Amino acid sequence: MKLAFFGDSITEAGRDLSDPHDLGEGYVKIAAGKLRPLYPDVEFDIYNFGVGGDRTVELLARVGEVVAVAPDVVVLEVGVNDVWRRFTHEEIVSEEQFAHNYSAILEELKKCGAKIILIEPYVLDVKDKRRFRPYLNTYIAVIRELARREGLPLVPLDEIFNGVSQDIKPEEFAADGVHPTHRGCRYIADLIIKELKKDL
Repeated sequence: MKLAFFGDSITEAGRDLSDPHDLGEGYVKIAAGKLRPLYPDVEFDIYNFGVGGDRTVELLARVGEVVAVAPDVVVLEVGVNDVWRRFTHEEIVSEEQFAHNYSAILEELKKCGAKIILIEPYVLDVKDKRRFRPYLNTYIAVIRELARREGLPLVPLDEIFNGVSQDIKPEEFAADGVHPTHRGCRYIADLIIKELKKDL
């Protein structure tokens, strides 16, 4: 099974950007480490196409590199930087532009016939990230509607993380509210494996 992870820094997790077979140190590496012993008869070819700081517009510009490897499954994780850059660079992405970009990414990915799993962007209730919430909610609504319309599986990560952080400090999952800790990465990996199991 050829599996491609496509996203921003949450997916990148320190990988060598010149080598998509370098899985980084985050949830992609953890998921790979769990999948192989769980399914020893399945030959996994796993790619990490995460790039830190990328928004939907950057993923759209480089989606061809994912399509080129002809993956069987693509895990798509993007959205928080479309909010973040509003505050760091005053670059505002409207709801309409976000919907256009995300939908166009999906259309390109569908060309390779891959199953597409959507990972909801998230932000936890930590320090200055609270200001992200209203904007991220708008983007999440767009993704949920696209998932419904296209019949695509969606991991509701924002809902899940904010649910579990009611009883556990949110910093346990993402110290800055966005970038996952090792515990957060394990959580993401397990949720993805749960979805992948449906096809294994």
